[in-house]
Amino acid sequence: MSVSDPFDVLVNEDITNWTRDEIVKVFLRYTDGKVIFIEKAQVAAMYNTFLVGVYLELTKIVGPAAKGLILNAAKKGGLRAGRGIRKRYEREIGKLTREKAFAIAKNMLTIWAKGFAWGKIEAEIGDEIRVKIEESFEGDGYKRLRKERAKQPMCWTIFGYMWGLFEGILDERLQGEEVECMAMGSDHCSFVFRPQ
Repeated sequence: MSVSDPFDVLVNEDITNWTRDEIVKVFLRYTDGKVIFIEKAQVAAMYNTFLVGVYLELTKIVGPAAKGLILNAAKKGGLRAGRGIRKRYEREIGKLTREKAFAIAKNMLTIWAKGFAWGKIEAEIGDEIRVKIEESFEGDGYKRLRKERAKQPMCWTIFGYMWGLFEGILDERLQGEEVECMAMGSDHCSFVFRPQ
């Protein structure tokens, strides 16, 4: 496989069955101690307990508002990504249909699952969007930090980012909910997004 323009691959190919090595070769560039994603954003790896530890400490300080703060920040990041993809696609290629937007969103989820180890992600996209994640890095991170089950879902970054990505790429408002979470005792995490 030759290395192509990452954006062209993202929007024109189905990469959902690619291996991690194929994804890394096309979408990540390692230079000067940095990892650059799609020729633009610097990314970094961290222990899966790090973010959940931040959530738990923030909750001690600000209470239940911690989830809203993290979720909102992650959603804004996903929204920027989704809008950026949509804007560039429409500028360079033409109108972005709902079907094509879903295909691109699935590609993005594949990159985050395989390239950045978010977990094993499956997405069903129709009238509503359903995402199932086995081995969620946030759910697993919580289980490694705490023996007791969480009282609420803990995949705040994953949930927020996906929510924003879907809204941005579809250019529509969605209602979102994490309906199952490993941190609460489920064997996987699942999310539902519905049009408002």
